[in-house]
Amino acid sequence: MSSRSFSFRARLAIAYSGILVVILALFGVVLYLLVRTQMLSHHDGELAETAAAVEAVLAEHADCAQLTAAQIQALNRYSKLVLFHSAGGSPEVFYRSPDLDSVPGARELAARPQLLEEQAGFRTYEENGYQVRVYSAPYRSRAGRHGVVRVMERMGDVELPLRNLRLGLLLLAPAAIAGSVLVTWSLARRALAPVVEVTALAREIEATQLSRRLPVPAVKDEIGRLVETFNQMIARLESSFEAMKRFTADASHELRSPLTNVKSTVELALDRPRDAAEYRAALASVWEEAERLRRIVEDLLLLARADSGRLPFEREPVRLDVIGMEVAESFGPRAAESGIRVEAEGEPGVVVAGDERWLRQLVQNLVENAVRFSPAAVPGKPAPLVAIRVRSDGGDALLVVEDEGPGIPEEERERIFERFYRVDASRHRDAVTGAGLGLAICAWIVEAHGGTIGASERPGGGTVILVRFLGG
Repeated sequence: MSSRSFSFRARLAIAYSGILVVILALFGVVLYLLVRTQMLSHHDGELAETAAAVEAVLAEHADCAQLTAAQIQALNRYSKLVLFHSAGGSPEVFYRSPDLDSVPGARELAARPQLLEEQAGFRTYEENGYQVRVYSAPYRSRAGRHGVVRVMERMGDVELPLRNLRLGLLLLAPAAIAGSVLVTWSLARRALAPVVEVTALAREIEATQLSRRLPVPAVKDEIGRLVETFNQMIARLESSFEAMKRFTADASHELRSPLTNVKSTVELALDRPRDAAEYRAALASVWEEAERLRRIVEDLLLLARADSGRLPFEREPVRLDVIGMEVAESFGPRAAESGIRVEAEGEPGVVVAGDERWLRQLVQNLVENAVRFSPAAVPGKPAPLVAIRVRSDGGDALLVVEDEGPGIPEEERERIFERFYRVDASRHRDAVTGAGLGLAICAWIVEAHGGTIGASERPGGGTVILVRFLGG
């Protein structure tokens, strides 16, 4: 069965239980070894002290092969069992403690050849069902004779408590593991209960219910932060869905108007036979609406690609003052037909790091919007002016486009850069406005270049669009 078949709560309980098994196993092994070592080495200190005292007695004479009566009397005072083995030539036991026979198996141990080896340290032997602790201390007499002091002590019944300890550990470990599994399962269930609740509520929230929010727990823990993150994500989704619905509705409205005009013009032209001039007028009207449709569709595609990040965008030094001059020259003849002047003045050498194509589109859209909203020319008065000004401000580059139109109410200046938003049509000299996408495209271009764009009132009437490209 794969791990995907288990719930997160089950995997959490299994993982914690596995960790606990390893910890209990290590703890049991360490505990058993410590207890066993402590029990085995219980007499080691006394055995080492006795061996040192015996060596002191042996050192009273140059050679220990022949013990004096005083030495034997001194050695007999020790209650510990002492054996002296000669390590030179053929080994022989030249002294046995009087109470040697009180230790079961000690005499057999004394007869073992391996006990005659010159080897220092503590060892445990089992003889006749009894455990005997033996300490060996090699020595050398002043006469040069090598020997070994063996000190023995019965350890008592060590195996029984160790056996009981092993049994207790083996019996307690499964109970501890089972208890840990139950506790871990219960804790995981309580800890994940808010997640289960959030999951159930999140499943209920659909695209039509994005106004709903998940209940935020009172405790600001990880679950609380997760719920807040979910609510923020739902809020962003709601905003995106609302923007998409508005975009779809506005796009449908903008496309429906020219299509309706085309349909009406064609129906009127086909209603009865007409002469060539009337048909040409009808086709010209259809062409105007088709051109309007084309521009709307192109702007919609441009904004859609901009939103998806699929528009090509390059960064290179671009002369913004040169672009302003070139746009003014290209718009001059068309604006002159409507009695509007387009002039540009620029500070030389104003450079922006960006894409020349989109910067040119920005200036064209702003100038076209200014021309559209400029007042009609009045005979005997100077022609309305659309001015393009480019200058530097510290390390920033400024682009200013001014017109002498009716201006924009203060409450609408922030919204004119929204998609499909249009000011009151009565403020336009032809009572006809565009689709409301030109300034939205300008806002995207400025944002892509890391700049800012805003509108303000021109002294004496009109509108000022200020674009600031941050330097650096």
